[in-house]
Amino acid sequence: MRLLLALCSLPLMLVACETPPESAPLRLTWGVVENRGQAFDFTLTLTNAGTAPWPASGWTLYFNSLRRILPESVPPEVTVEHVNGDLFRLFPTDAFPELAPGDSLTLTMQGQYWAIKRSDAPAGFYLIFEDDRDPVPVPVTVRPFTSERQTRRSPADVLPVPTAASVYRTNAALPPHPPETPPVIVPTPVRMTPGTGTFTLTPDTPIRHAEGLDGEAAFLAEALAPLLGTRPPVEPGTERRAGAVVLETGPVAVPGIATHDEAYRLAVTPEGIRIAGEGPAGVFYGVQSLRALLPVQAYAGPQPSLEVPALTLEDAPRFPYRGFHLDVARNFQPKEAVLKLLDLMAFYKLNRFHFHLTDDEGWRLAIPDLPELTDVGGRRGHTTDERDRLVPSYGSGPFPDHLPGSGHYTRDDFVEILRHATARHIEVIPEVDVPGHARAAIRAMEARHARLLAEDRPGEAAAYRLIDPDDASSYRSVQMWDDNVLNPCVPGTYRFLEAVFDALVAMYAEAGAPLTTVHIGGDEVPHGVWERSPACAALIAEDPALDGTDDLWDHFLRRTSDLLAARGLTTAGWEEIALAASSDHTAGVPNPGFARRGFRAYVWNTVWGWGAEDLAYRLANAGYPVVLSNAPHLYFDMAYDKHPEEPGFYWAGFTDTRAAFELVPFDLFKNARADALGRPLDPATFTGRARLTETGRRNILGLQGQLWGETLISPERLEYMAFPKLLGLAERAWAPEPAWARHDDPASRQAALAEAWSAFAHRLGRRELPRLDHLHGGVAYRLPPPGAVIENGLLHANVAFPGLTIRYTTDGTEPTATSTVYAGPVAVTGPVKLRTFDTRGRGSRTVEVHP
Repeated sequence: MRLLLALCSLPLMLVACETPPESAPLRLTWGVVENRGQAFDFTLTLTNAGTAPWPASGWTLYFNSLRRILPESVPPEVTVEHVNGDLFRLFPTDAFPELAPGDSLTLTMQGQYWAIKRSDAPAGFYLIFEDDRDPVPVPVTVRPFTSERQTRRSPADVLPVPTAASVYRTNAALPPHPPETPPVIVPTPVRMTPGTGTFTLTPDTPIRHAEGLDGEAAFLAEALAPLLGTRPPVEPGTERRAGAVVLETGPVAVPGIATHDEAYRLAVTPEGIRIAGEGPAGVFYGVQSLRALLPVQAYAGPQPSLEVPALTLEDAPRFPYRGFHLDVARNFQPKEAVLKLLDLMAFYKLNRFHFHLTDDEGWRLAIPDLPELTDVGGRRGHTTDERDRLVPSYGSGPFPDHLPGSGHYTRDDFVEILRHATARHIEVIPEVDVPGHARAAIRAMEARHARLLAEDRPGEAAAYRLIDPDDASSYRSVQMWDDNVLNPCVPGTYRFLEAVFDALVAMYAEAGAPLTTVHIGGDEVPHGVWERSPACAALIAEDPALDGTDDLWDHFLRRTSDLLAARGLTTAGWEEIALAASSDHTAGVPNPGFARRGFRAYVWNTVWGWGAEDLAYRLANAGYPVVLSNAPHLYFDMAYDKHPEEPGFYWAGFTDTRAAFELVPFDLFKNARADALGRPLDPATFTGRARLTETGRRNILGLQGQLWGETLISPERLEYMAFPKLLGLAERAWAPEPAWARHDDPASRQAALAEAWSAFAHRLGRRELPRLDHLHGGVAYRLPPPGAVIENGLLHANVAFPGLTIRYTTDGTEPTATSTVYAGPVAVTGPVKLRTFDTRGRGSRTVEVHP
């Protein structure tokens, strides 16, 4: 599939871009001048790079911007209008001058809040001409962020931009850690007892299995095939036979953990390997642990035999829910990328895939009876009426039917994904985001309505309409949409949800996949919705249980959960579904009624300094099953750090692999050190905040990492943002509570945490990341740039994950995979450039140090 041309303007592209068939001579340069706290100054320079004058009229420049442009700051030469969502358009006024070839015009404006990164820049610029020419993409250059005025959000922002020297000092502070023998796998098992000797796996080693474990045995054989060059034989039976791998089920006792169907015991002796699981899932995780114990170099190419160290693992997960959330609505991810992600989740023993399939910017799952959902809601491109596509978002540009703005999963695609997940003991939890974040569905059903009216079928046209056409309510969502909330007072809303839920049930049944829960989103419903809807006014007048617009929230949740309950399904949603209704749905008071209905709450809003740090505990204590989805630690779309070239968001802070690793699920306040601006947190701030009761502790189901899709412009970017963060999540969701988390004294806890993190970081650098270079085709994980200093004429360098290779140059050129390897302090006389490299020759961002 040809990739979207306009994506060439996005920063840090990881996919190839084609040369546009027509290229405008207009060139754009965007740059931040200064951040002021609640606004920032920026410039947009238009340059005529052609040979003819650039006209003073007759054109409009469209683009996407995550920051609202303040109307009062727009200069007189142009008009800037907000179209909807993050789409804006700029067109000339009578004051705009004709630009001679080579001439430029610089426009200075202000955006809301701040912009400190290249990925904050507007994207997807394209021109529309009055003479009806095709849209023309326009390239944009983003000026470097070189001064503190550009990288400091406000005077309160005390978090520095990382430098080679600061990274070096951080890395150097980690305690040294010798290689682990035998190697400790990720996630860390409950108990590992080393044995004596090794077992040799060969292509002739039989895999024997008990009844009901055909799938697990076949999975192991397929996983070993590329390592051994051929698929080992699989045969039924569990009687002891020397030189075999045996899979069986039966009682498994794991120290300190109650009986659990995911528990397993892996025993490796020189005579053979035996994996016993409490259930098939336990056997499967024992198989994954066996794969993790194999020599890392085996994953780079077939070996005639593989040595497995003799040992015994007794293991079971800490939490029953170990989840990963992927948003494919904002930017679509191909089926193959999802299948690969499921493979990687399974390898690290995650067992819930939260599939965010719908949002304002895209509907990604085909519902056969409602084809407009994907024909219209799954496509983005330039449009003035949205009859056949949605408007561009997140830089997706003017052309429809190209990744990542457009795309969807067919029914067959989705069934394949479900079967793939089920075979790996992963439950797929679909999310249909309502009543907010529903614009793709709303516009699709409006297109359906128009089509059927044109066919003179008015009754059918109205059947699935999601809005009250006479609703004059005024609102704006967090993502700047003014029409993205479906109406809870019209019958089409519930007919629509029934149709979608029934389609999901049918697809899961065809796939043989478990469907226990549907996530309905329920988040970020803006203030002002439904207030001027005649349909809602009529419903409120008719229903004595409704006192006003605020009650419509509970009304919608009751009706929707009734639909799910009738199908035997649990209602899940973001934290808002568990909160008592208020004018803005954010009062933070648990709603006791929905706890009795068994609503599952995914709690994300634990941002330090926002005042809801204890919300997960309040909801769990009130009886809600809770999945901890903490934004500061588990939102993987947050940038790894503050460097301007590091892509991602940062409203909740900066989230690296250690952020997930160091989470203390049952006492989050032990993680309270600094807010998103880097300001130290006073522990007294949290005096009186809710702590978990015994009941509340039992209601914490587990952890989930979230990867939202706004910046996921390719499968490679998906992997960059997810890995190696996902390994920190896996460790904390599966491994037993670490000793350091039980320290009450902050100083001793931090010292113990540093030791534990050092061991984990060495494990990643020496084993996990080199394996990810080849596992499931190789993973485009983020390589941490090296730290470096020059002291007394000597270059000193290090890396966050020891074991990765650092290469450097002293002649001003960019380091490559063949540049000199840093092996220890070396004398230098001038500037040095350095990069971290993986075993495939991929390099990190370049850093430079000077004497």
